[in-house]
Amino acid sequence: MSQPRHDKRDESRERIIQAAKDVFAEQGFAGARVDEIARRAQINKAALYYHIGDKQALYAEVLHDVIGTTAERLSKDIATQTDPEDKLRAYIRSFAAALDANPQMPRIIMREIASGGVNLPQVFYDDLALILKTVVGIIDEGAKAGAFVRTIPVLVHTMTLGALIFSKVIGPMILAHPSIRGVVKDIDDDFLARGNAEIERLVLRAIKQT
Repeated sequence: MSQPRHDKRDESRERIIQAAKDVFAEQGFAGARVDEIARRAQINKAALYYHIGDKQALYAEVLHDVIGTTAERLSKDIATQTDPEDKLRAYIRSFAAALDANPQMPRIIMREIASGGVNLPQVFYDDLALILKTVVGIIDEGAKAGAFVRTIPVLVHTMTLGALIFSKVIGPMILAHPSIRGVVKDIDDDFLARGNAEIERLVLRAIKQT
């Protein structure tokens, strides 16, 4: 029996998105070539344009695929919690899971930061706004309940995301060097594996009422 056409389209689209994540992470937006993305996706360029669109549309789709999906999952995870501290933990875990599933994203975002964000599409800001709205809600609820101090939610988000990126992307590279291991004495084989729990502990400690 032949595979349904919509399943084939979904399969092709997924291959394109995954290939695009790799190429954009390696080359940045300016350096990425649609031909290379199509080659890695094992699809011809005309089919890529048919499924997604041009390079700008593909870039927007890649960002939305990760950030939009993270925003949706975060909203669902938060909805299952009632305590502000548990909601903050769920937020951190959602982002940790997103980075585990999409290891290319930190490099893509760091390239954008270096370029001043000139290639970021509107959908990026729309998805980020949904995430920040959730963070604002968590911090505000915790502050009203007397659990958290009043603070700037975007700084909590930046602190969390920066720590996760270090733990999962930068840390393994930096901490593997003998010069660094000789200075940071507490590194052991499961140091980075403990990172998520430690980030949860530090972020909560930073904003909890004493």
